Amino acid sequence: MDQGFLRDVQRAGWQITGVDGQAATVACPRAGCSLKVRLKSGAKIPQACATGPDLAEVTVTTFEDARVFLRARREALGLTIKELEEVAGAAVDHLAKAEKDNPSKYPNTQLLIEWATSLGYEVVLRPAAMPAMALRYLADSRAQAASRLKMLGHHRARREGGGPSSQG
Repeated sequence: MDQGFLRDVQRAGWQITGVDGQAATVACPRAGCSLKVRLKSGAKIPQACATGPDLAEVTVTTFEDARVFLRARREALGLTIKELEEVAGAAVDHLAKAEKDNPSKYPNTQLLIEWATSLGYEVVLRPAAMPAMALRYLADSRAQAASRLKMLGHHRARREGGGPSSQG
């Protein structure tokens, strides 16, 4: 089975549920959709649930991923930038500058959340695989873990207004 084909299947929005030497069995990732398809390696790959609005979860790893997705969503809904900025509570032209190719402005976190919410999406942080460098730091720093946790406890207590922690 060609790895590039499987990558393209996922890019088209399908969830791979099985693979054999000649085809991938895929399912629509949209909640409530029971569509399952067997796609032969090398065949044209249709978009998952292409006939309806794309309300599947979208994983973004860069601002560029979010920007491209949110622009496509706005366009699919037939909203203008001006209308979206009003709904999101954004300053005039702020989202226009953030949404265009090679953006000249990047929204702060709150505006990015409002932008997504205004288009019917919520921003969710969920557990995921950690990058190799983070794993290396975790593994290499275990000897200092106890002292670090104590220090972080003091910082947390100060943030909460309680001064230095009385524990430990």
